[in-house]
Amino acid sequence: MNEHLSSASLKSLAKGQLLGKYGTVVAAYAIHMGCILFTSFMVSMFIDTATLIGNIIYLLVSVLLSLFGGLFVYGEAYIYLKIACNQPVTVSDLFCGFGSNAEKIARVQIVFALVAVICSLPNLMTPMLTQHPENPYLMLTYVILMIITTTVNVIFSLTFAASFYLMHDFPNYTPKEILMQSYKIMKGNRGRLFYIELSFIPLLLLGFCSCCVTYLWILPYMEAVQANFYLDLIKKRNRNS
Repeated sequence: MNEHLSSASLKSLAKGQLLGKYGTVVAAYAIHMGCILFTSFMVSMFIDTATLIGNIIYLLVSVLLSLFGGLFVYGEAYIYLKIACNQPVTVSDLFCGFGSNAEKIARVQIVFALVAVICSLPNLMTPMLTQHPENPYLMLTYVILMIITTTVNVIFSLTFAASFYLMHDFPNYTPKEILMQSYKIMKGNRGRLFYIELSFIPLLLLGFCSCCVTYLWILPYMEAVQANFYLDLIKKRNRNS
């Protein structure tokens, strides 16, 4: 018997929980994305990614930007856990990671950042592809590497999707314990989360047609669904323990 909530039930929960809170979550998401896009833009202005050396430098700087972004991801996880538990939220909750937990957050986020860098390595071939567009073997190699790294990145993201929620629920856990616990609770549930994420594609396509403006509402809705997905997993874990 499947004890988990269905995708439709999780979405229905999220919609109800977000009523009256969209102003807060949209503002928080806008601040998060504004900070990340601004820093990324500033970095791209000074790094020439048309060269191999420039791509390598950009990847290294991307690790630092990812660590910075991890602080916001931690804050967003806190916001959506509170929403899923019917607790009041404020925009200031977004900055809860900018304090004593920053080191632990960075140690967890560095794992995500390094995997993202490894999965971005095929992009180092971009200058060669530009210089030799007529080489079919070069293009084939690039496509194969992109398929492999994208698959690895998706599996990794699904496996450790619960990490930042766990950091809030189990503040005494070490970064290693956080990652291991995420691996345990996501084992056998990655397919469910992947299905839920795929089900948002039509909504994301509609958002794209609005010049991505409605993503400010769509992405918080997706985050709320994921927070409820996590809580559903934790409830089953607690019942079985």
